[in-house]
Amino acid sequence: MSTLDLGVHARCVCAVPSVARADGDEPSPSSSSSRFFTATNTLRGENKLIQVEFTPETKTCATTTSIALEHRCCETVDVDETGTHVVVTYEDAGRETKRVRGVATAAVGERDGASGTPTDLRLDDASSSATAKDVEEFETVKCARLNRVTGTLVTVDEFKARVWRRRDDGAFASASSCATRVDQSRSEIIGGMNTMQDGVAQGAWDPHSADAFACGVDADVVVFDARTASRAQTIEKAHAQQTRDVRYNPNKPHEMMSCGDDGLLKMWDARAHERPLKVVAGHEHWIWNCAYNPVYDALTLSAGSDGTVRLWCDDDALPSDSHSASRADARSGIRAVSRRVVRADSVSARACAWSAADPWTYAVVTADGAFTALEVPREEKYRILL
Repeated sequence: MSTLDLGVHARCVCAVPSVARADGDEPSPSSSSSRFFTATNTLRGENKLIQVEFTPETKTCATTTSIALEHRCCETVDVDETGTHVVVTYEDAGRETKRVRGVATAAVGERDGASGTPTDLRLDDASSSATAKDVEEFETVKCARLNRVTGTLVTVDEFKARVWRRRDDGAFASASSCATRVDQSRSEIIGGMNTMQDGVAQGAWDPHSADAFACGVDADVVVFDARTASRAQTIEKAHAQQTRDVRYNPNKPHEMMSCGDDGLLKMWDARAHERPLKVVAGHEHWIWNCAYNPVYDALTLSAGSDGTVRLWCDDDALPSDSHSASRADARSGIRAVSRRVVRADSVSARACAWSAADPWTYAVVTADGAFTALEVPREEKYRILL
């Protein structure tokens, strides 16, 4: 385990894709190193987008890139397939009388001099037909994800899910939208509060269906269709309270995982979602974030407000001779591999992500700004590989 103190609060982390540099100016990192983006969330002082590299040979974390985000208190971070364009959602710390949220993009490591200059997404640019009401509604945005297949960007605010496409100049422009909820009165209530504690949460694109995007909305899981700009599917009351995150299994079509304020992880078949495939209990409080391993989907992560990041293994996804009865939930077949308290004072573990370069490495960020890289226990690796 290796920890890097970011110095201020943070709430997000994502893996940088393991690809060679397109510009050829710098060599790619060694195949064993893992890179992650995180971003700070402080109301006082300047916020930053930070790239951290973890080297397993030396068990050390180091900052390799730092980009000023100024007043943008970041809630989420995502990166494109090249690892050179980043998108963040944020709360504007410069507004004292009104809570305003937004989305910004930044280029990382390009030659053209624009590297590190954040640009806010705007609905009211010269090419847009957006109304003043559209602009006001977009100020409640809480979720933004880049599609690594199509290059499309989706944002979800309390009123609308919006699909953005790149213009010829490289900037994103809003192309289509649909209502976030069927009940717009709920949108008015939650949108008026504009808090991260309720309403729209996090989500992910389906790697097996390039136009499907799922995210948490209130207690539901909602799937949006980017082709038709519509709500394609809803898993109602997926969690007893707020659904916090939704992820697709990268290796198994139609399977997704969600987590929420009830402290549960749930696995779903998107084709038949009357009840979850599996339910996993373990956290003492709500779960902020969850993640499938990109190679070995038997392994999953969850990060919760009980101060822990937990590593799980689905024995049903392993060869039969690899099964272990140790700490297994007989109902689900999912076993707790490890439970790590990242901070001794149980500060909330806000986000987790698997490395894109090494399937045995993952990272967690705590609310007080501790970035920690961890590795799957050796015995678990052998159980899966041998």
